[in-house]
Amino acid sequence: MLLEVFLVAYIVFFGFIFYVCILADPDESPMAEWFTITLPALLLEKVHAVLGDGVVKALETAADRFLQMMYLMIVLGSWSVVFSYGYPLMTSSPHVSIYHQYAGYLVFFMCMASWKLATFTEPGTITERTLAKFDSYPYDNLLFVDKTCPTVGIRKLARSKYDRATNRHIPRFDHYCGWIHQPVGEENYRFFLLFLMVHICMCAYGTLVVGQLFRGLIMDKQLLTATFVDRRTGRPVQTNWFIVIQYLMHRHLYLSGVFALMAVMGFVLFLFLSFHLHLVCRNMTTNEYYKWKHVRDWHK
Repeated sequence: MLLEVFLVAYIVFFGFIFYVCILADPDESPMAEWFTITLPALLLEKVHAVLGDGVVKALETAADRFLQMMYLMIVLGSWSVVFSYGYPLMTSSPHVSIYHQYAGYLVFFMCMASWKLATFTEPGTITERTLAKFDSYPYDNLLFVDKTCPTVGIRKLARSKYDRATNRHIPRFDHYCGWIHQPVGEENYRFFLLFLMVHICMCAYGTLVVGQLFRGLIMDKQLLTATFVDRRTGRPVQTNWFIVIQYLMHRHLYLSGVFALMAVMGFVLFLFLSFHLHLVCRNMTTNEYYKWKHVRDWHK
């Protein structure tokens, strides 16, 4: 029972983190605003009162890259589990080809390469010198009006937005992504989509391979026809899928956790990518999507 509770809590926790940090807009969701803006500010205020400026600055630097560090912990930790526990099972399993080990290294490289590409490719920055370069879209005099940006004092180009997290004006601003620690804009949006596609493929591929490993274990050990013994009563129990899952989680806890994480995150990322592809088809950014939503709500 404890393993099931742990797995459910594991999935709920990462699902909640993904919703708060990725899907929810702090301007729209009070929960996202509280967890991503209000709570960190309160904590820093308390730390400042107790420990002083030096510690607060160090914490601000760490908090600034919190999602990046979390990404590396999740991805590198999951791959460590796959390499340490999944690969030995592949070696001994007749149900999964040994070539999947080599494919796994390639998928891991593509995963990290896409993250690095999305992280270090600049979205573009509008300055006096780059105004002509990014002045590619007409004003609609509704969402975007020809005026001077009050923050940076230059002409506010259509579809651009001042990003408070990085203190710069971004052309065709989409959103700020904490996982890559920078805004997504005109010059890095395609690499952000590549980042999502690669990670969806990684999750789908990993789920299929690990699922095949577990299927092989079920077949080889004949778990669906086996008889288990209840530790509390000492009585034999006829097997079912719930008992088999309990058995796999008990014998392969870390690999089961990664399997569940890949399945859930792969589905969530697929929905997120589908939303962005929908926006691409409509020639719209996330920022514009929410602006139009405000317009529609205002006209109701």
